[in-house]
Amino acid sequence: MSVGAEVMDAVYGEAERARREFLTCKLGEEVYGIDILKVQEIREIDRVTRIPHVARFVRGVINLRGAIVPVVDLGLMFGFADPLPTEKASAIVLNVDRRLVGLVVSSVSDVIALAEEEILPAPELGGRAIGAAIAGIGTRDSESVMLLDVDHLMRRVREERE
Repeated sequence: MSVGAEVMDAVYGEAERARREFLTCKLGEEVYGIDILKVQEIREIDRVTRIPHVARFVRGVINLRGAIVPVVDLGLMFGFADPLPTEKASAIVLNVDRRLVGLVVSSVSDVIALAEEEILPAPELGGRAIGAAIAGIGTRDSESVMLLDVDHLMRRVREERE
């Protein structure tokens, strides 16, 4: 192997290590990214059991192979007026610190890999619910992906009361 090839391998290897992968999904017309390491599975939503006296964005719970998982409508959490129709939506089941939650989204797209330089800080969006949930903006070519702060979303689910 030539010296140039060794340098290229070292640079390429370093760039690969610096990349982070995100599962992309849609909510309305916007594209969001979720750290792939927090995603346990993607599933259709079949039967949701409604729980009284919880936040409006908590649609209920599902039984996932013996684990009771809260199902959260991401649109409602972000202040959208209408819930997503579950028969047309997908649920992304997240596993954070051995706690599960299902996020209802319009659709699930791809897994993308972003280098650190392709991730920009989130803009200041004030006190809006969506503002605190955005960890950064992934940019590639002319496309932008809002990267979700999964830990923040999990805290909201645990702490929110109606």
